[in-house]
Amino acid sequence: MPFWRKKSKSTDHVVGESGRAEIDVTERRGELPFIDITPSLTPEYAHGLEFQHKRDELGLHHPETLHALHRYAVALGDHPGRRDEAVELLGWLVDARADDQQNRLLALNDLTRLLQDGGELALAEQRLREGLSGWEQLRGRDDAQTLRMASNLSKVLLDLDRRDEAEPLMRDTVDRSTRALGPTHPDTLGSRNVLAGALRGSPARLAEAERMYMALLDDIEPPGDDTADLAMVVRHNLAAVLTHQGKHPEALEMNRVLVEARSRRLGDDHPDTLVSRHNYAVVLNSLGHVTEAETLLARVLDDYRRVHGPRHAATLDVQVDLAAMRANQGRNTEAVPLLSDAIEGYRSTHGPDHPLVRELSTVLTQLGG
Repeated sequence: MPFWRKKSKSTDHVVGESGRAEIDVTERRGELPFIDITPSLTPEYAHGLEFQHKRDELGLHHPETLHALHRYAVALGDHPGRRDEAVELLGWLVDARADDQQNRLLALNDLTRLLQDGGELALAEQRLREGLSGWEQLRGRDDAQTLRMASNLSKVLLDLDRRDEAEPLMRDTVDRSTRALGPTHPDTLGSRNVLAGALRGSPARLAEAERMYMALLDDIEPPGDDTADLAMVVRHNLAAVLTHQGKHPEALEMNRVLVEARSRRLGDDHPDTLVSRHNYAVVLNSLGHVTEAETLLARVLDDYRRVHGPRHAATLDVQVDLAAMRANQGRNTEAVPLLSDAIEGYRSTHGPDHPLVRELSTVLTQLGG
């Protein structure tokens, strides 16, 4: 082919709020360029357009419109900066579905997930109890969705430090899940992991928790596609048990491996990676590497604030640990503002009368705050 007939092709990418477009420009000497544009909408924008179309065509309360709104809200919840908007839409949808119990409960499932992920634990508990009661009435206590809801409620109770309530609920859930689904079903494995987490809150039962985690790893290994993430979670929890038993070198090494593995699999800013980095810094401090631990934890706190926001329960936990590190070094003037701010945050996430709020308020007074 003569050189003047050869085609020259270039590709460019344009990214905007609604999505991205791939632009291919093909040029041939003596002819006008041929431009091919391939658009790709973001999920939230695409589902938003679908919802608007259904609303304009069928009306807001038509079942197809409500289904489209549900998909739109879930897509928004997956967007880092639009979780609050998704929570508001799902809350409205739960009320709008009053006459359709199954779809109402499905919307409630997604709402409770976002509340948990957002650290709004008191509200998450309230909604989870509502959802659990609804699924029990609709499908029975041994239905897979009912069991998942019970497991999620136990997780929130653990996050609220109410282990005495979480443990009996979780034991019952594990027993029913084992009978209904089998001991190695992914949902049963997940429930067993939550139960072991309830046990590790008691110093006298750490050895039992460690045995449960080891048994879980035996049942998971080698992990499949549906259990790979759970295997990582179990290792994380086992590292915590080792820490509580004073086996700090073993715990440090396990957390180091988890940081590397989660960064590689999930990314540096993934919430699970941040948790492993947090734990690594805490164990490092326990081993006496105070300066290095504080430097690492300060970076982790900055990342938590950026990823989760300053009032997320997990962010506040890191903030309290950093305040404790500084107070233990006699640097109360630096620790007090951090702790005081964390207490205000816990009042909104855990409730004003939560024991943690009272406990930390006492510590703040002792530090001179």
